[in-house]
Formats: sequence, C-alpha cells, structure tokens
Amino acid sequence: MAPFGYSVLTVGSPPRRISTHIEAYNCFCNDHMSNSLVQKCYSGNHVTNWDDLKFFLALVRHRSVRSAATSIGVSHSTVARRILELEELMGVRLFDRTAEGYAPTAAGEEMVEAAEKIEEEVAGIERRVLGTDAKLSGEIRVTMPNVVGEGLLMPDFVRFGRNYPDIDLNIITSYDFADLTRREADVAIRLIRIGQSPPEHLVGRRIARFYSAAYATREYLESVSLETDPTSARWIGWGDREAFPAWVKSSTFPKTPARDRINDVMIQYQATRHGMGLSLLPCFLGDTDPLLNRVGLHPPKQNFDIWLLSHPDLRDTARLRAFRDFIADAIAAKRDLIEGRLPKREGRKPRASRITTG
Repeated sequence: MAPFGYSVLTVGSPPRRISTHIEAYNCFCNDHMSNSLVQKCYSGNHVTNWDDLKFFLALVRHRSVRSAATSIGVSHSTVARRILELEELMGVRLFDRTAEGYAPTAAGEEMVEAAEKIEEEVAGIERRVLGTDAKLSGEIRVTMPNVVGEGLLMPDFVRFGRNYPDIDLNIITSYDFADLTRREADVAIRLIRIGQSPPEHLVGRRIARFYSAAYATREYLESVSLETDPTSARWIGWGDREAFPAWVKSSTFPKTPARDRINDVMIQYQATRHGMGLSLLPCFLGDTDPLLNRVGLHPPKQNFDIWLLSHPDLRDTARLRAFRDFIADAIAAKRDLIEGRLPKREGRKPRASRITTG
C-alpha cells in the first residue's frame, strides 16, 4: 500500500503499460484544498494537477461532456479540452466516443479505481481541515430538491443570510443524493421514503414527515362533474404511461384518469394553479396558495421523511452547525403545515356545493 499522501496509478493498455506515481502535496491555499493539491510524478508520464483527475472522474460518472461540466461548474469546452490534454499527457486514449456518450477504454477503466482513491484522500483532508473550522464565515454547499428550496425554505435561507452575513450559501437543487463523502455538498436536505434510512456513513436527523393531498382551483372544480362524471376531470400525471396507475386507484377519485405527464413538482404545482387539472401536491404548497383548494375526503397522505444530513467529519464545523440548527428549527416551526394540518385562511370563498374542498 502506498504511504499516506501517495497514490499509484497503473494504467494498462496492451501492449503498452504506463506506471505513474503521484505525490499529493498539502497546499492550504483556499477553502477548497482539492484545487490546490499539486501532484507530481516520478516517471515520464504524469498527472500534473488534481484537477486532471477531477475532470476525468466527472466524465466517467456522467458520460456526457455537458453534464460533467455542470457537475464541476465549468464550460463543456473546458472539460473537452482538459480530457484531450490528459490523454495526450498520459499517451493513451482514456475514452471512446459512442452514441450513448463517453465510455472509458480499458486503460480508462483501470485508471478509475486509482483516481477514486486519490479523490477519497483529497476529500478526507478537506473534511478533516474543515471540521476544525470554528469561524462563522465562509461557504456552505447545501443540496436539496427544488420543491424544498423554492416551495418551503427560501424565506428561511434569507433570514439565515441576514443573521450570518459572513456565510455564503451555495444552494444546489437536485433529487439525487449528493456525495457528502466527496464534498459535492456540505449539508444535504433529503426526502427519504418512510421506513428507509439514509446511508450509514452520514450523520443527521429526521426533522419532519411531509404529507401531500389532492388540490385544484375552484374554477376547475366548477368546470367538471367529479361526483357524477369523474372522467370529465383529469389528474395531472407524473411519469406514468397508463391512465390509472396505482396512485390514482388509491386516490380520492380513482375513476378520474391521469392525463399529461409532468415529472417536476414545482411545474406541476404551477400547472394546477392555472387549471390544468387535479394534482397531488405537498401540503406546504397547496395549503398556503389562495388559488388552490384541497379536494375530497381523504386525509393527507404520508410521503417522505425530511432528513438533515452531513458527513461526521463536519460535525463540529461552526458554520455548518449553525446552519443545521437554524434549518432544523425553521422546519420544526412549520411542522403543522408540512404534515398537512390545514391552516386557516382569511377571506376564502364559500365552499363549492357537493364537492368537499379544504
């Protein structure tokens, strides 16, 4: 095994075999040390900078130059140029360009494991150094689904920024699990299905359980006959190809078909507000919108647990601890709304006859 701070890349591409020895220097130039960990080789072919491997791994994982560029925060032309330079430097082709995207060659596949070990060492150094940071300043990278950021917590992010003016929030909206081990994010607010748990290597807490219900505008409800002719209405579909998927069959109106398909919650919310049809929306969206009414007699449905997660190495970082505590308190204050206990609204119109609305 190579000593700490050293990693060995052995790239095989018959009949040629390249052995590269990389030394990782600990250069504390900025808050994100991976950009300043210079790597020096002791053979003819060498990787000169950690960024070489960062671009390589991004393309391996995303298979698209454009997607890899988005994940790193650079232009697609930069990724293409850096990969070409790396291939020239190594003297071997690392990717095949296929119709499905970039696929690692045999040499590229052999390089992946060693590159990931270096990535893990760099990320570990970053986490350990950041974990000792007692300053209430700097950047926090926080990832969450856009429905949580836009539909629930944006006023709280604004308040946090006012309370901690020296902390910058870098908000990354995604439904994917950001890799907190590789420091793609410092804090993750994640929706996890009830009964499931987050990855064991992360620390955090479940801070709420979010519920959803059926919603529509009053004008839409008056334009259809849900009770006498349920097929005159429509559910706004998600990604289902059938008109009566399982979620429709178990809904308040199982004989109303799902039409159209919108796989983004916030876009579906806007479609509902504009009268496209009925939809299942988080209660924290539907119950606060004066244009929308709950429809039907079914109580709100439990959907996901909301978890606040980070890596154990970052447990004691002052700015992350301040952010986690602030957001946990903000969500706790909204628990009734998140869990579907309908708030009172001022100035609401009378309920439509024969259709039960909230």
